[in-house]
Amino acid sequence: MNEQTKTQSSTVNSNTKTARNNKGLFFIILLFFALILLSRHEPVNTIDCTPEIIASKPDVIMLGAWWCTYCYKAKKYFQHNNIHYCEYDMENTTIGKQLYQEHGSGAVPILLIGEYQLNGFSEQQIEAALTLLKQ
Repeated sequence: MNEQTKTQSSTVNSNTKTARNNKGLFFIILLFFALILLSRHEPVNTIDCTPEIIASKPDVIMLGAWWCTYCYKAKKYFQHNNIHYCEYDMENTTIGKQLYQEHGSGAVPILLIGEYQLNGFSEQQIEAALTLLKQ
């Protein structure tokens, strides 16, 4: 193989590697934007447990955290079903931390519905507890 052929072969291999690297980079960028689009949530209001709201006797008191996916689902469920609720952030409020410890810690959300405590989010359990509460 002469010197010119080696140079041409090297150039072709280099161009092929660059094209592969560009395709890989394009795929990673595309995947990144797809994940962003898929992770978007519709906004839900966080209703903090203020003394006024507690005085109005909400149906549900939730101990949650801003990062908790199930807390988001619970708030969305409450708002779509007109369930009167409020939330204590169990990481960032004194009362939330205290209630979280009193109710056994563990996973969030912790839902307090009358005398019932639900750990985690389950539409069926929420409905059952609200039905028992209203009897």
